Amino acid sequence: MSSIELLLPAQPFPISYYYLTPDDHKKIQDFCRMSGDKESGLVNQYVRGFISLHRDYYLALASLDARYRGLSSEKWVDIILAKGMKGMPDYQEQPNGDEFPKNPLSHIIAPAGDDKVMRSLNFITLGAHNFAFLHVGIFYDQGGIAGYVSRIIREHIIRRWDTSYVPQIEAAKSKKWF
Repeated sequence: MSSIELLLPAQPFPISYYYLTPDDHKKIQDFCRMSGDKESGLVNQYVRGFISLHRDYYLALASLDARYRGLSSEKWVDIILAKGMKGMPDYQEQPNGDEFPKNPLSHIIAPAGDDKVMRSLNFITLGAHNFAFLHVGIFYDQGGIAGYVSRIIREHIIRRWDTSYVPQIEAAKSKKWF
C-alpha cells in the first residue's frame, strides 16, 4: 500500500457566508484585482494559515476535548471527520475551563451591524487536520461558523496587510520597484 492511500482526504467545510468590514472588503477586492486570486481562495488560505500559526492551541483543545469525552485520538478523529462536533458523545467528566488554552481570536471582534459586508460562500476545502481543528475551534469559541471565519479573516488582514499585501499592490501601480 502506498503512502498516498493512507492519506486522509481534504474535505469541504460548509460555510454559507462570512463578514468583512467595508475597509477589509475593499482591500481584498483590490488585492484580488491585482493578483488574480479569487476571494474564496484567499479565505481558504487565511483559515489554513491561521490554524497552522496556532496549531499548538488546536492540538491542546482537541486533546482536552477528547480526554473529557473519554475518547482516544483515533476515535475522536473518526467522529469529528464523519459528523463534526455534533457527533461527539457527551462529556464523561465536566471540563475544567481553567485547563483550556486562551483562544487566539479572543481579541478580534467580528464585523457587526452596519459596519459589515456579508459575503457568500458555499464551502472552503481543508485537509483533514485543519477540518477537524476548525470544527473544535468554532465549538469552543461558541461564536458560530460565520463569526469565527470572519474573525480569522479580520485577524489576518490586521496582522499581514501592511507587510505582505501593500508592497505588492504598490509594485503593481509602478515599475519603480527598487
